[in-house]
Amino acid sequence: MQRCILVIAAAAMAAFAAPVPAQTIPPEAIPATAEEEAAAVAWLGATGVAFDPSAYDAATLAPLADRLGSARVIGIGEATHGSHQDQAFKAALIRQLVISGRIDVLILEANRLPGIGFDRYIREGRGDLAEAVQAPAFFRIWKNDEFAGLLLWLRNWNRMAERKVRIIGVDCQDGGRDAAAALVLVERHDAAAAARLRADLGGLIAAMDNPRARFVDWLVDAPLDRLAAAHAASAQLSAWFDTAPDAARADPAFAEARWAARTAHQAFLSFEFEREDTDKSKADPAYFARRDRFMGENAMAMLTEGERGALWAHDMHVLPELPPEAEAVNFVTTGSVLRKQLGAGYAAVGFTWSTGGFRATRLGSGEQWLKVSQRQTMEVFDLPNNRPGDLGHVFDRTGHKAMWIDMGALPPEGPLAIWAKRPYWRGWAGGAANAETWQTVNLDTGEFAPPVDVGFDVLVWFRAISPSHLWPVPPAPAPAP
Repeated sequence: MQRCILVIAAAAMAAFAAPVPAQTIPPEAIPATAEEEAAAVAWLGATGVAFDPSAYDAATLAPLADRLGSARVIGIGEATHGSHQDQAFKAALIRQLVISGRIDVLILEANRLPGIGFDRYIREGRGDLAEAVQAPAFFRIWKNDEFAGLLLWLRNWNRMAERKVRIIGVDCQDGGRDAAAALVLVERHDAAAAARLRADLGGLIAAMDNPRARFVDWLVDAPLDRLAAAHAASAQLSAWFDTAPDAARADPAFAEARWAARTAHQAFLSFEFEREDTDKSKADPAYFARRDRFMGENAMAMLTEGERGALWAHDMHVLPELPPEAEAVNFVTTGSVLRKQLGAGYAAVGFTWSTGGFRATRLGSGEQWLKVSQRQTMEVFDLPNNRPGDLGHVFDRTGHKAMWIDMGALPPEGPLAIWAKRPYWRGWAGGAANAETWQTVNLDTGEFAPPVDVGFDVLVWFRAISPSHLWPVPPAPAPAP
């Protein structure tokens, strides 16, 4: 997610990875005037729906669910991956959407295998909640009370509901385990093809026998010839399902295996240029958008006719609209893919805040995010989002403690319309954060604050945030004697 923030900011001003000369910065990047901000503060204070950040109920959530209307998919973000308030609020909003009959699918920014485990738990009561949340292929950032509490509630709901809620994981970062799952079906129906594919994928699949192993770690460290062979085999594996024999298509496991083959190949494509020995000049904005594009396409492919879903992901992923400059270089978000497919049938909720702490992995200047993420350490950061130029600074002046605001109610003309074109930092943090460069303009990387109106249908704000209630990770198993 961290790289997506940089790309969208850069693409809004110029092509990604190229220096951004000062003369390319559009007039909209000029900070708001005092008069524009005063108009915004007055409008937020009068229009926003204030609520108690520690005790919101149907009185707060039902009107918000009504505002989101009949959207087929509702993207619900979070400003940081490691803060309690936005994750607890989104879990409560999802419960309200379920109760009001507006959704029956929870779409997760999560890999296929954990999604299956969660779905079996909430629909069939199979497995143990703690084991499901601690699944190795599920992201560390959401192994917390906030997400686990939602799963427990959904399990109880499904015990009584006529139409049960289901869960799907649409991410593609577990290529080894996904390839292994797909090969099981291929071996049943085409032993020769399976043998050829396993010859090239075997090293990757064997590496995933370690429950702590991650696909991206293998991709970065594998010998180049093995990586190239496995990448080609992943494409062949996915293509096999397009021409599979009738007996395979009749297999009850065919659809799930085909899905696993597809996400396995997506994993290779999503991280194709992450190694130091790859040609970085080919890593254009469209490359950095591959994972988001896949998640959006996967979500649409997995929804059946009549189903409506809520997407649990970061703000950057659920973002429904992009600046024209970003679209011109084929950069997308999961939300923009869904908005293009569904139009008004996709709605999105974003978050911002003013002060407080959140959890993230520490990213030092010059460090590569992919390598840093291997540390899986979640420190508490206490950084501001209430300085001039921060969106939390504007909300903070309303005098409220928390509110949600219908961004569609912004007038099309006048001071507020001009203010909405002004740039503001959102307090966005992904799995990693760099305290040294927090929310500062960087002309070399093209890191800028996006305009207010490049955003969401609804924006939720908390004056103060606190770290998520993260679960401890079980100790690594002792090596075999």
